[in-house]
Amino acid sequence: MAEEFVITKEQRDENQKKITDLLLSTKRPGMERLVEWIVTKTDFFTAPASTKYHLNCEGGLALHSLHVYQRLSEKVAQGLIKIEPDTVIITSLLHDLCKVNFYVKETKNVKEGTKINQYGKEVPNWVEKEVWGIKDSFPVGHGEKSCWYIQNFIRLKAEEYAMIRLHMGPDKNTYPDPFSETAKIYPSVVAIFTSDIESAYILEEKL
Repeated sequence: MAEEFVITKEQRDENQKKITDLLLSTKRPGMERLVEWIVTKTDFFTAPASTKYHLNCEGGLALHSLHVYQRLSEKVAQGLIKIEPDTVIITSLLHDLCKVNFYVKETKNVKEGTKINQYGKEVPNWVEKEVWGIKDSFPVGHGEKSCWYIQNFIRLKAEEYAMIRLHMGPDKNTYPDPFSETAKIYPSVVAIFTSDIESAYILEEKL
């Protein structure tokens, strides 16, 4: 069984400083209050990024947010797309703010391989483990919830709202798809979507 990825407290503290410094550097009105809320009223810097997929460990959400910031910044630096620096910071670091105060630790029986029972037969080996579960007290949607939290403190530009609201990509169940329609106006929604999935499915799969 592969060893679980661990983010140390020192690394979590370092990630917290990077993120808060970047957010405050935007000098967006209300940002100081937003940062204070994130630090004192949420688990942003200790929460996982998912229950069992990418970075499902303490501090995973903050590290994933930094990865998306790095990927989006690279696309801008390479000249692939033009996005204002403040917009890069705000959208990449806060796109998953919906995940704060969202994950809870639970105890479940998890299958880990097999074992031989008393009759000499191979059977599943069930062990009791602490895992991440979900407790969604405000189930209004993914990008929607992030935008709601953010706009309690700062005003998002139309492009920023679109990027965060649609960062999960196309909706196959909706026609016309808001993602595709908005991408014609703000190509940056494509840039943050690809930065997000590149971080989750390529970069973080190697950790």
